[in-house]
Amino acid sequence: MLCLGLLLVNNNMDKLLKREDVKKCDKWNIESVYGSLDEYNKDYNIVKNNIDKLRDMQDTFLNSSTSFKEFLLIDSKTSRLIAKLYTYAARKYDEDTGNSTYQELYGNINNLYQSYGEATSFVVPMILEQDKDTIIGYLDKEKELLDFRHQILDILRYKEHTLSKEEEHIITAFSKVLDSSSDTADFLMDTDMRFGNIKDENGKEVELTSSNYSTYLSSKNREVRKAAFINYHKVYGNFKNTLTSTLAATCEALSVSSKLKKYNSSMEASLFNDFIPTKLYDNLIKVVHDNLPSLYKYFDVKKKILGLDEFHLYDGYVSTVKNIEKKYSFEEGERLVKEALSVLGDEYSRELDKAFKEGYIDKYPNLNKRSGAYSSGSYDTKPFVLLNYVGEYNDVSTLAHELGHSMHTYFSNHYNSYETSGYPIFLAEIASTVNELLLSYYMEDNAKSKDERLFILNERLDLFKATVFRQTMFAEFEKYIHELTDKNEVLTSDGICNYYYELNKLYFGPNVVVDDEVRYELLRIPHFYTPFYVYKYATGLSIASYIVKNILNNTPNFKEKYLEFLKSGGRDYPLEVLKIIDIDLTDTKVIDSAMEMFKETLDKFISLNN
Repeated sequence: MLCLGLLLVNNNMDKLLKREDVKKCDKWNIESVYGSLDEYNKDYNIVKNNIDKLRDMQDTFLNSSTSFKEFLLIDSKTSRLIAKLYTYAARKYDEDTGNSTYQELYGNINNLYQSYGEATSFVVPMILEQDKDTIIGYLDKEKELLDFRHQILDILRYKEHTLSKEEEHIITAFSKVLDSSSDTADFLMDTDMRFGNIKDENGKEVELTSSNYSTYLSSKNREVRKAAFINYHKVYGNFKNTLTSTLAATCEALSVSSKLKKYNSSMEASLFNDFIPTKLYDNLIKVVHDNLPSLYKYFDVKKKILGLDEFHLYDGYVSTVKNIEKKYSFEEGERLVKEALSVLGDEYSRELDKAFKEGYIDKYPNLNKRSGAYSSGSYDTKPFVLLNYVGEYNDVSTLAHELGHSMHTYFSNHYNSYETSGYPIFLAEIASTVNELLLSYYMEDNAKSKDERLFILNERLDLFKATVFRQTMFAEFEKYIHELTDKNEVLTSDGICNYYYELNKLYFGPNVVVDDEVRYELLRIPHFYTPFYVYKYATGLSIASYIVKNILNNTPNFKEKYLEFLKSGGRDYPLEVLKIIDIDLTDTKVIDSAMEMFKETLDKFISLNN
């Protein structure tokens, strides 16, 4: 039975339903994880007891292959169970953040994770203190440890970068303190900062906030988007010293840790986990630099279509295509996503259908529900999807994106043991972006009017601008501030803001007026508090472009290779896994492919506009 009607209610954000009033068919089935808090608490207590057992095994777990096996099996069971508990607690909290029961549940599970980390902090340093041949001998002798082999060999890779067990315990215990600069910045930006009032399209005075900033920045009324851009960034400028201090603390924490652990740089330390050479990071920046003229051409096209004498940064977010007043019910969004992804074959389509029928998805906004969208689950749960679907094309694209994560998780879990199921974060944005692009090409091919086709092409161009070009600019800025910190140079607000301003001039080109206020934009980018992550977005879309091009061109056996890639989990390092789909990231062909897709889309957009 279809479940209709809630979309209209949620278009009026003043009439959001309470969580208990949301229809069952519009909610994810979290009760499939735990049917009651009693069941949850039973597993919670098992984890607490196991943590004590693991702590008590510290002095004996490396005495023999048998004791090593026993420890790893208990640890695996504990890790698997705590992930299941976290999935339940975090999803219940996110569906209604105002519910005090789930606030407490979420707080407790985070504390339990902290306890688990502290209790097992001795493991890696003690393994690394042991003779390597002894550890490998344990793995060879105990056949039950076959699935642990890659994990343990990966630990041995860290031998020269690991401190004593006492020192590692201290670092783990201080992890919350070391991460506190990010929390301070979040509180300041989300709670304490006020951005004043601007006039909207109707001349009505409205409060500018972090939530509505993007809406006003994309306004068709130039004075509205200008006021939003200028006012918003001026306020960040007022807090430049405080926010520079929090960002500098993040850089300093990473730099100190990297030096203590004998890495050559903060970048090397950050990329080491995925076994990624720093050359790959530098290659990305170089190829994007080489292709900046195509981005300049994109801005020139926008300037011409908008009929502007000068093109400012605040003009970059307004759509150049006719606003299509089209709403997509969730059921229509489901149909479009299924049809677009049907090119991936019967097995993918069959498992995708389960996501809609078996309670993976929490569809609409409700009172106190977490904003945004994500896919998250554990080995023993569904790969749940949180949405706040209101019927825009972006919501359909987000649905495809998050289901890409969910399907990747499903295949990884289904075809691997728990120990080898977790795919590396480096690969995490590939499957989701493949889905976005497949939907985009499907919508382009099935557009019913010129305006619809232009809209889809414009969306794709904006995806590349935001994900390849902009994220690479962010990555280049990160490289700069971390290199300064590694050289023991002080990050000053004027220094980093001036560098960021010049970087914008490089990326936007000679024909764009780079407004002075953009120098403060860096202070509001939350990903800078998770160092060296943004390049993965740019790399992920580049890889996805290569995959989609091969799928749509019906490259022999490529679809099967892509499904095998999704099923590979964490059996090997990212660069090795990518070889399944004929990708070698030590050269530049994948990034070049993404640049070609951007140029081809831009040429189609220009041709259709003439």
